[in-house]
Amino acid sequence: MLFGEVGALSVRETQVMEGIFRLRRQTNRWARFAEVSVRLVPAASAGVVVRADVLRWSHPSAAVGSAEAEAREGAWYALRGLPAGVRSLLVEVTEIAIAPADTGPGDVKFAAAHAVWQALGYLPPRPPFTGEDGNPVFPVAETPEQGL
Repeated sequence: MLFGEVGALSVRETQVMEGIFRLRRQTNRWARFAEVSVRLVPAASAGVVVRADVLRWSHPSAAVGSAEAEAREGAWYALRGLPAGVRSLLVEVTEIAIAPADTGPGDVKFAAAHAVWQALGYLPPRPPFTGEDGNPVFPVAETPEQGL
């Protein structure tokens, strides 16, 4: 039995999906890096959880809290970008890899959103992209009207 189906995108009730996305971008000015792994499970309602042992990079830093927060933001961004019939997923962020010198604002959010879509084999009509300077650009405004 299908949990949700829209066009070519379908999710079965018991299907566990995994995705990983690595942002690696070098411009003549900056390097950008972030890697996020996720596990998706159909659920009664949408949700995002970040595992306690999520960070592969082991040195404590202020970047740890912001990486976890960005991973949550990116997963929610991806869920809001899905067709309405397949949004009821629990996203578990299972791993985050960052490089303090090369991970900037928005990098983990970008990688998390793309990891969710990769797990589903889906890409929204206007996905985030990296601009000429390497910084992530999120073209769709996140508004309360898009809520889940």
